[in-house]
Amino acid sequence: MDIMADEEKQVKFYGYKHPLSNSYESSFRIGTFIYPTVTHYFQSQKSDDHYERLDILMADSPKEAKQMGREIETPRENWEEKRLIYMWKGIHAKFTQNQNLKKYLLDTEDAELIENSPVDPFWGRGKDWEGENKLGKMLMLLRKEMCNNETKA
Repeated sequence: MDIMADEEKQVKFYGYKHPLSNSYESSFRIGTFIYPTVTHYFQSQKSDDHYERLDILMADSPKEAKQMGREIETPRENWEEKRLIYMWKGIHAKFTQNQNLKKYLLDTEDAELIENSPVDPFWGRGKDWEGENKLGKMLMLLRKEMCNNETKA
């Protein structure tokens, strides 16, 4: 399967229909909970309140989970520092527990992965293409880790 976006070797993704997106439905387990998307997991981890996390886990859609995460009145202590850890746990679980998604990620080979969000300059490219693309970079790091593990096996 050829999934390269163009000759520059970039794969741009955004929205719930793209397998690299956090909103793409692909359930995975972390601890005793099964999350339908990385968005559900990540947004639920913003709260220290067990019941609030459960409410977010049970949101009907990634969009609803994201909105609920934005409405948390008192986020987890040091959330800004810890959010990268929680994102890593979510994407790691998604791509290691779903073999078809693992294959998809590995099939991107050495392409630059770009979270093509025009509104998120931290996780994506942002409206002016000056964003940090943290999600794309984390996925490339995960891909590299998975490739290294494949060659050791």
